[in-house]
Amino acid sequence: MVRGIISQLEVCESLIREHRQMESMLAQLEQSLERLTLQEPERIEMIRDSMAQIVPEMNTHFACEEQVLFPAVSPYHPMVLMEVEHEELMALRQELLALLAKNILNSEDVSKLQTTGKQFINDMLDHIGREDGGIFPTCERALSDDEKQSVIEGMAELRAKATLVPTPAIQRSERSFETLQIDLTSPAQRTVFSERLVDIDGLEVKHLVIQAGQKLPAHWSPKQGTLICLQGQGLFQSNEQETRLSPGITLVMSAQLRYAIHADTDCHLLLILH
Repeated sequence: MVRGIISQLEVCESLIREHRQMESMLAQLEQSLERLTLQEPERIEMIRDSMAQIVPEMNTHFACEEQVLFPAVSPYHPMVLMEVEHEELMALRQELLALLAKNILNSEDVSKLQTTGKQFINDMLDHIGREDGGIFPTCERALSDDEKQSVIEGMAELRAKATLVPTPAIQRSERSFETLQIDLTSPAQRTVFSERLVDIDGLEVKHLVIQAGQKLPAHWSPKQGTLICLQGQGLFQSNEQETRLSPGITLVMSAQLRYAIHADTDCHLLLILH
């Protein structure tokens, strides 16, 4: 089939049905939150019951999207914003569950629970609306019938497993950072020095130092590259053309581009390969 033509096979049909079910559960939750008072503390159990239904449905629904649908669609359309919304909704859900785990002792507790619950409901409904009105139609247009059938089968398998073992909440890998120090002050001790700073998932970052008066011989990389001059003066040579290097000059290079660099002074360069 030609991409861009909507197929008769609807890959998101089951997800849309789950949205309608979720809207119904959210309506029940909202009703219980609105009626919660200190005079009727038993209504807290109704709210807990509502969340006990919502949590496993959310977990399985999000897993169907992130483990099956989104990977299939990502080559044609990025899904990262939807994943971020999933994270935000799960964090808000956790905040609500933490409040429900406490005893409701005063009107401030009631107000905080109601405020958090209503925000959770509104954000869930907004998310559902964005998926129904934008993301799901995009998925329908992007995928071929074979891709759709594979996604449908994958989601059905995941839901079948959920009837036996509850689907766990999606876990994200920890976000972290590492600080690296590039020495731009010491004189170059070698003709050409290369220090690998990063080598992760196909991304390479190197610190290149070329001694004054020396040359990095012509060579090429199978990867696309970005070369940034951090310090020094020199000459970049490629395709019978020359570009002067000075701090801040940045060159974006295609894969397999053959190039050489001559350093007038000690040159410190940052090479990013991807």
